[in-house]
Order: sequence, then C-alpha cells, then structure tokens
Amino acid sequence: MRSLGLAVAAVLLSATMSFAQSNKVSKEPFAANTEKLAKYLELTSAQMQDVANINEYFIEMQRASLRAGKKKQDKKMQQAVYSNLKLMKDTLTPEQYRKYVILLNVTHNNNIKKGISSMPDTYLAAY
Repeated sequence: MRSLGLAVAAVLLSATMSFAQSNKVSKEPFAANTEKLAKYLELTSAQMQDVANINEYFIEMQRASLRAGKKKQDKKMQQAVYSNLKLMKDTLTPEQYRKYVILLNVTHNNNIKKGISSMPDTYLAAY
C-alpha cells in the first residue's frame, strides 16, 4: 500500500512539473496549458472547449486583480480562484475535478518552494 502511494505521488509530481510555470517574470500566478491539462484530465471534446474558456476567464480575472489597488488585490484574486474552482467543478466529473485540485495544490507548493508568486492558499481548502 505504501509503495502504491509513493508511485501515485511520483506520477502526480512528474505530471505537475510540466504544468508548473517556471517563468518568474509572468504576471499570472497560474496559467495552465490547456492541451496538457486536457490530456492529464482525459477531457472530452466538449469539456476541452469549456476548460479553455475557463482558463482564459481565469487569466483575465487575475489580470484584473493585478490592476486593482493593493487593498483590493487579494480579495479580487481570491474571487478569481473561487470562480475558477466553481466553473471547473461544474464542467469536470468528480474524479477529474479531484485530479485538477490536486494538480493545483502541487503546483502551488512547487511555486512556493521556487519563490514564485503563486495562488492564494484558497486552493488548499477547495477539495
């Protein structure tokens, strides 16, 4: 059982590394590659278009939060995160959504270790 858990963790870590943004100059704390995300989550064609639209919307909401004043910036980012999670939960199956949240958490933790500005800790409580 323990080796199975380690194997799952290794697979998730290797899959996540391809999604993690290594560019420290990026203003978007999280921008997933839709094609890689579609392959990882095994999306249907209808889901793929919805996920692409959700990702674009999430990026726009992040940009809006970055343009907001310092006081409103955290609140707007949190709204962007919750909106993204709600839209993804409505689009994905429960298993796909679970994999998506795990991916976000691992990416978030990797970004913290690299010192890259990342998503708020809101994702940690999303699943």
